[in-house]
Amino acid sequence: MKYLIINADDFGLNHNVNAGIFKAWKLKAITQATLMIKRAASREAVHFALENPGLTVGLHIDLDEVLECKKNMPHRFSVARLSALLKTPGKLQQVIDEIEEQIALFKKAGLPLMHIDGHHHLHALPALFPSIVEMMIKFGIRTVRVSRCYDLVKYPAIAWDENYYVKMKSLLKKNNLSVADHFEAILNSKTPASLSHGVTELMTHPGEGEDWRKSELGLITSEEWSTQLGKNKITLISYNDVT
Repeated sequence: MKYLIINADDFGLNHNVNAGIFKAWKLKAITQATLMIKRAASREAVHFALENPGLTVGLHIDLDEVLECKKNMPHRFSVARLSALLKTPGKLQQVIDEIEEQIALFKKAGLPLMHIDGHHHLHALPALFPSIVEMMIKFGIRTVRVSRCYDLVKYPAIAWDENYYVKMKSLLKKNNLSVADHFEAILNSKTPASLSHGVTELMTHPGEGEDWRKSELGLITSEEWSTQLGKNKITLISYNDVT
């Protein structure tokens, strides 16, 4: 059997992103979204989520500022740079405090929190991931995004070696935490027919405004995409179903 989670990243980033996610949800083109709780349009996103309780919403952890990922900075997503930064005195605790603040704000908004992932996938950094697991246990969060290779869309991908990937999966299993069997980025996926058996998370960024977001929105809301899902007997689910 093939099960597909279609997640819309960056919910709450701005109004144009929200508009794309609203449209995708109303057309049944996504099964969930992950929310940037401290960004400009988060209140609008929360209101929509509360008005549409069928939409599963997780936390899209945003660490760009605390990890000093400034725009136009060369190698701002370099694993070597970020790992070295996390080893500086007090930095890891600062990052943990930031994540816990975002979790608290998410829960204060009245949304149940079962799933987390990271903006630019920074939650999976080797120096940070064990702390992410500890926070999941502490706050009762059951699922997290994990992949062999994280595609940053507009930046060079961050690739983990197989040993690290296995360690991540083993740590989650040891603590009875759930994860999808496979991970794909919408711009890199071929067709629904190419999906593997089991549960796949498909990362999407539907939105208005930016051309690349509009392109993703157009793809997942197209009649051809919907037809392919049905033809290949793919069942749409959310991370709530995984738990």
